[in-house]
Amino acid sequence: MQQSEFDIESAGDDARELVLVGAAFKAGIFSALSMEKDIASLKHELQADERALYIIIEALSSLGYVDKKKDRYIIADRARPYLLEQGEEYVGGYLPHLLDILEAWLKLPDIIRGARPEREKHDVGAFMHAMASRPDTIVEDVVTRCLERKKDAKTVLDLGGGPGRYSRAFIRRGLVAVLYDMPEVIEYVRAEFELDGIKNLVLKKGDFTESDFVREFSEPFDIVFMGNICHIYSAEENRLLIKRVKNLLGENGLIAIEDFVRGRSPGAEMFAVNMLANTESGGTWTEAQYGDWLESAGFSEIEVTDLAMKEKQLITAFMR
Repeated sequence: MQQSEFDIESAGDDARELVLVGAAFKAGIFSALSMEKDIASLKHELQADERALYIIIEALSSLGYVDKKKDRYIIADRARPYLLEQGEEYVGGYLPHLLDILEAWLKLPDIIRGARPEREKHDVGAFMHAMASRPDTIVEDVVTRCLERKKDAKTVLDLGGGPGRYSRAFIRRGLVAVLYDMPEVIEYVRAEFELDGIKNLVLKKGDFTESDFVREFSEPFDIVFMGNICHIYSAEENRLLIKRVKNLLGENGLIAIEDFVRGRSPGAEMFAVNMLANTESGGTWTEAQYGDWLESAGFSEIEVTDLAMKEKQLITAFMR
C-alpha cells in the first residue's frame, strides 16, 4: 500500500469531525441554528454551557457547517439538506446511532481479549431513527425486486421491521403488511413514526428469536421480508430462523433477505467489526452460507441480487 493511500492523520480528522457533528446534532445545535442566533440566545434555548457552545460552534464554523456573521451564527446552506431537511440527502437521523457505534468500537481492545459487548446501553430511539434514515429510493428498489419475483403477493410479514419503512412501501404497492418486532420497539415506533391507524398495517409485538414465535400467526404470508436481521445473529441462529420462517409462508411463498453478503458487498468485512463490537455472535455471511441455510430449510430458486453500489444484497428464494 502506498503512503498516500494510508493516512492515519486524515482518518483521525474524519473521525473527530464525525463525533463533533454527531454531538452537535444530538444536542440540538443545528435545529436551533435554523435561524440566526447569538451565543446568549442559544445558551438559553438549549440550556447549555456557554463556553462549550462557543467552542463547538466556532469549530463547526471553521469546518463550514455553520456560517458566522459578526457575533451571530446560522447553519450553512450546504449543511441544511444533510442536517435539517429530511429528504434523500438527510443523515441527521443516523448521527445519534453513529455515536453509539463509535462508543462501542472503543471497547474493541477488550473484546479482542474476550470481553463481551455491553448491550445494556442500546438506545431504541437512536437505532430506530437510524433505520428510518435509509433513502426512499433504496427501500422502493428492494420492494420492487421482491414483487418482481412474487407478482401475485397480497400479504407480507416485515420481520424485525422497526420503523416500518418497508411495511409502508409494501402497502403502497397494494399489500397488507404485518410489522413484527420487540414490544419496546413497537411501542416506540407506534408513536414516533405515527404507525397507528395506517390502513392495511398490523403492528405485532414479539420476539422472533423464540422457537415458538411462528405460532403467533394464524394465516400464512406470501412474502416474509427479513431486512438487516441476519448480521445480528450467528450462523446457527440464522439457520434456525430461516427454518422457522418457512412455516410462515404459504404455497410458493417468497423469503426475502436484505443484508451485507461477504464476497459481494465492499462493506461486509467492516460491518462485521460493528457486529463484533455490538452483538454476542453477529457477523456478515457469504452467499454460500445463505444458500446452505435456505436449501436445508427447503427453499429453492435462490437468487442473490446486488442493490445500489453493491452496498447490500437481496437474497430471495421460494418454498419448494
